Amino acid sequence: MEGVNKMEELTKRQSQVLDFIKSYMEKNGFAPSIRDIMKHFNFKSPRAAHKHLIILEKKGYIERKNVSRGIKMMPKSGEIFATETLAPVSGKIAAGDAIEAIQTISDYIPIPTNFFPKNYEYFSLRVEGNSMIEAQIKSGDFVIIRKQDYAMDGDIVVALIDGNEATLKRYKRLNEDEVLLVPENKSMKEIKVKADRLKIQGKMVGLIRVL
Repeated sequence: MEGVNKMEELTKRQSQVLDFIKSYMEKNGFAPSIRDIMKHFNFKSPRAAHKHLIILEKKGYIERKNVSRGIKMMPKSGEIFATETLAPVSGKIAAGDAIEAIQTISDYIPIPTNFFPKNYEYFSLRVEGNSMIEAQIKSGDFVIIRKQDYAMDGDIVVALIDGNEATLKRYKRLNEDEVLLVPENKSMKEIKVKADRLKIQGKMVGLIRVL
C-alpha cells in the first residue's frame, strides 16, 4: 500500500549491531555510544557505526535522539527497555564560592533508571571549582541532581542563596534560623547563611566524569 512505511528484515551485520545494542543496554542500563559500537565491530570510522544506526532506525528497530547514547529500542526489536531517562544539563554549579545560577538547558545526559528511579525528576550541572574535592567531586565533573526542595543533614545539595547564587555543598542545619553549607576541602571556609535566604534546588545522587 502506498504511503505505508514497511519495516524490512535485517541483514546479518545489522542483526549483530542490534544484538550488541540490546546486550549493552541490559548490562549497563543505558545505550552504547557510536564509538562503543565502532570499537566492538572494529569499524574503521564512527561513520560506519552511524550508518548502521540510521538503517536500524529506518527499518523501525530503534529510535534515536540527538544526544550521546540516545538510542531507544522499539517494539519491532522484540525488546522494550525502560532503562534510561534524560537529565537536562542546566549549566554550571560552583564547588567554591557561590556563582550566578544558570537555568538554560545546554544538552541532555542519559542516566540509567536502574540507578535513578523514574518517579523522580533529575537535572545535571557541570562543576566548577574544588571545594568538594575530598568528596571525590572534581572541577569538570557533571553531578546528577534529584529535584527536591528539602535536605537532611549530610546531604550534598544545590543551594540557591538570595535567589540568584548557586553552590554545591554539604548541608548542615544549625538551628531554626541558620544553615551551614560545608565544603569538602579543608582549605576552604564554610558558608553560614540565614535559612530564609536559602532555597534547596535538589540533592546530589550521582556523578559523571569524562576521562
